[in-house]
Amino acid sequence: FKNCPRAYHAKRVIKTVQEEKSEQMIWGEIVHKHFEDRQALGTPLPPELEMHEPYMQRLQDKPGEAFTELKIGFNKRAQPCEFFDDNVWWRGVIDYLKVDRETGRAFIVDYKTGKPHQKFDQLQLFALHTIASYPEVIILNLQFYWTKTQDVSRMAYTREEVEKLWKKFVPDLRQYAEAFKTDTWQR
Repeated sequence: FKNCPRAYHAKRVIKTVQEEKSEQMIWGEIVHKHFEDRQALGTPLPPELEMHEPYMQRLQDKPGEAFTELKIGFNKRAQPCEFFDDNVWWRGVIDYLKVDRETGRAFIVDYKTGKPHQKFDQLQLFALHTIASYPEVIILNLQFYWTKTQDVSRMAYTREEVEKLWKKFVPDLRQYAEAFKTDTWQR
């Protein structure tokens, strides 16, 4: 929606346009599935992904409860909701989440198979959802894991920064609500 309200409307609301998957998208799905199976089931990585095993092991060794491919959502009141709720405003899938209730820390990783960037909106929304869902969490460590280079981009937030983070997304939420209310799909 943020990039192109008209395209969002065609793809997600009236569903007249269907997005075809590129080779990169298909590869990304394959990588995510292998990483999920490695973390959730202990399935060894295939030979073409074995170079990621040390990172997978570091994630596994972190203390706390692990979640993989966790489907989440926010409703139009910016409250956590189910992924397929009728009043969902935003949906996301957290590739890897570890919550350590004893220390009040959460660790979120998003695996990226494309080109590195510094667009952290997705991870920030994951952080806001985690903070809202786990009242004991006070510190969030966020990472993009770039599979092509095995590099990591990091950010960290505390519970005290939640209001500041939400202020970043409120204009988008207002525009989203207005588009549905007025059936106007442009910037």
